[in-house]
Amino acid sequence: MKFIVWFGILINGFVFSCLAEKINVAMEPFPPFVNAEGTGLTIDMLHAIENISDLEFDIEIMTYARAKHQLKNQRIQIVGHTPKNLETDEFYLYAQELNWMIDTSSDIFTFEREFFDLSTLKKGRIGTTTGNADFFAKQMSIPRDKFIQTATLRQLVDMLVMRRIDVLVFERVSVMTLLQEKKMSGVYYQSIGKIPASIAVYKNPEGQKLKEKLDKLIKQLPLETIFSGYLQYAHLPDSGKVPITN
Repeated sequence: MKFIVWFGILINGFVFSCLAEKINVAMEPFPPFVNAEGTGLTIDMLHAIENISDLEFDIEIMTYARAKHQLKNQRIQIVGHTPKNLETDEFYLYAQELNWMIDTSSDIFTFEREFFDLSTLKKGRIGTTTGNADFFAKQMSIPRDKFIQTATLRQLVDMLVMRRIDVLVFERVSVMTLLQEKKMSGVYYQSIGKIPASIAVYKNPEGQKLKEKLDKLIKQLPLETIFSGYLQYAHLPDSGKVPITN
């Protein structure tokens, strides 16, 4: 009898996996939401969605520029993270974002506080990750050609530490996480604005159906629990010195 029960469970599991809808996802490293090795808080959210649905996510980590290119050419179905409602006009010709979002802060990081002054900042070497220069140039009213881009955030942080750039511009928690890994002291930060992060799907009827499905499923999740690891950064002041943990 036990054999029959276990055989039935295995068969049902096999049928469910065969019926699962595979969704191709491209994510930029964005710790602690997305880590380079494919873990993170948003990844946890996607796995939680898998547990309550027939969706199965095939997640690949890549640059934001490549991820957007892959979505534009319909090689993937989800891209993240996006600055909700703040991407370029060209992006919204082919992409649409979920209702879900999480508030984040985009910050300037530097060893020299004089770069917080816009006139000085424009003379400095400004770094961000590949695919984000257009957005930050628009956000900060700085010419696009002032930005140096790197493939990964970790490379960008290394460039700041080695003083190969004067200023790093990116999402606060992601940068602070890597600086704290290095126990790097003496780095100042200043917010350039709250930017809600989201994820996007392709802008067509199939993408709309996926968006509606994901929006409904996300509402069923314990999001405060899933993203609790982010809350330690939520109440930091708008500017200051990057805290270094033990």
